Amino acid sequence: MPKKQSTAAQRARQRQAASGENYTTALRARSGPPFRHKMFSARGAGWAPIIERAERDLALVWPGHPAPHWEEKFGDLCWKGAPWSQGPDVWAVVGRALREAATTCQTCPSPGRKRVVWIWDTGEFRGWVMPWVKTCCDACGHVPHHLRSDESYLDLVEEYEEDA
Repeated sequence: MPKKQSTAAQRARQRQAASGENYTTALRARSGPPFRHKMFSARGAGWAPIIERAERDLALVWPGHPAPHWEEKFGDLCWKGAPWSQGPDVWAVVGRALREAATTCQTCPSPGRKRVVWIWDTGEFRGWVMPWVKTCCDACGHVPHHLRSDESYLDLVEEYEEDA
């Protein structure tokens, strides 16, 4: 009978015991990305409360408003299809949400900044398909080691990433 393989958590505990390394750091460092980013997706535990709060506030200042379609573009939260003819109260709510999202990691509620990450595709091409700008914290801004020297990745880093 073959020997049972150890899990990433077991290996992280072993590294922690041997080196004194923090368990969470040991687990994250070797188990890959905690989140697989998708193009245009605004979903994530970091932006969800911001979007929910904005939608509640919109219901107060603009009763019967159309359902917002939230997207991410160049690392910023965007409301697609927002009517430009609405008053300043509506745009104050939307602007507040956009400003808050600009400094919050999209995938967790930690402080974040614009980073270039690689998008994971589950469709026909299954795998890392292209670099993309997202607002992430240090832990969620995963870039595979073998793609860090890609020319298109480096161009986006130079153009969009802000210094820490």
